[in-house]
Amino acid sequence: MRRVPALSLAAVALLALAGCGGGGPGERPRRNEGGVEITGIDGRVMIIRPGRDPNTAYTEGVDFKTQGNCPAAVVKLKPVAGIGPGYENAQTALGACLLDIGAKANPPAPDYDEGLTWLKRAADAGWPEAQAALAQAYTFGPPTVRNGEEAGYWLALYQTNPTKARVGYTAMAAADVASIEKALSAEDRARGAKRAVSWERKVWIPPAPPEGERTGPENGPSRGGRRMRR
Repeated sequence: MRRVPALSLAAVALLALAGCGGGGPGERPRRNEGGVEITGIDGRVMIIRPGRDPNTAYTEGVDFKTQGNCPAAVVKLKPVAGIGPGYENAQTALGACLLDIGAKANPPAPDYDEGLTWLKRAADAGWPEAQAALAQAYTFGPPTVRNGEEAGYWLALYQTNPTKARVGYTAMAAADVASIEKALSAEDRARGAKRAVSWERKVWIPPAPPEGERTGPENGPSRGGRRMRR
């Protein structure tokens, strides 16, 4: 593999810091046949290949989602969502697409449960769009998924989320909020709101891959995963 100029390594290091949370003091990127390896603070190694980056894959995935092509969007979004902290937008878009795919089967396909998992990862990290999507899913999703108290919980978190002031935030339509509030009983909303008071932010950290495996937007996340502790 050809040598990478020092300036390019610096740019790649900045990308790793954004996606993985940074590396140890004095840690240097390593070259291999696939690209440049960078180890994050959690010990997870990413391979950054020339010409591609997580933001590009995310943009392409969202474009597919906007076009209604969720199967293609999932292929693009899943590796980016699997990077972890800082990519809650990809986790939310991925979760929404998996819900869309899973809901078309009767009974719902396993994609639906996987979509809920990705949305919860983003929602637990404080992403309001994911909290809104969960409120809708637990209110109007498949009968086996509907749960009034759970819907009330995520709705309360969404409505009180201070990060909705961020640039680029996409609000749930007022009519959708009203429909959820109308569908939920006063008791479910009260129980959900009570749970929401004790909410604490939890960021999902992907597990370190087994020896010999690498992760990144080009070759996907490592096999396996860590369950969120609820």
